Amino acid sequence: MQIYLSNEWLLDVPDDFQRRKEGDNVIFWRVGCTLLTTIFAYSGEKHRQTLLANLKAKAEAEKLETISEDKGDVTLFGYLKPEEAMPGHNRLALHAFTTAPYTCLQTSFYLDDPQELRECLLIWNSVEFEDSGS
Repeated sequence: MQIYLSNEWLLDVPDDFQRRKEGDNVIFWRVGCTLLTTIFAYSGEKHRQTLLANLKAKAEAEKLETISEDKGDVTLFGYLKPEEAMPGHNRLALHAFTTAPYTCLQTSFYLDDPQELRECLLIWNSVEFEDSGS
């Protein structure tokens, strides 16, 4: 199902995910996988480049696997991070950022089963940005 998260951001999430809104966030979930979406804004290209540089530095410092792709005015950057959700329960997190000239959609996926990563990457890749003339 295609979901407009805002006037500018569109995401395609499989039908078996449920969703709810918490404050400015939209959360999608099903057994074993949770997706938290957050939209934020910055004042231009300089701030976008600073954000990307900071994210890359964090991932490099923690020696995390990264994913990066340019799609015209949109840049995707993400990293994979194993996390201990609670004692004895580990999960894989994909923190994915889709940046546009004045706004960013952060999609954080939390996976109980790393086999679900492929589908999460497809969801992230489905993100569309429609410039509303910022």
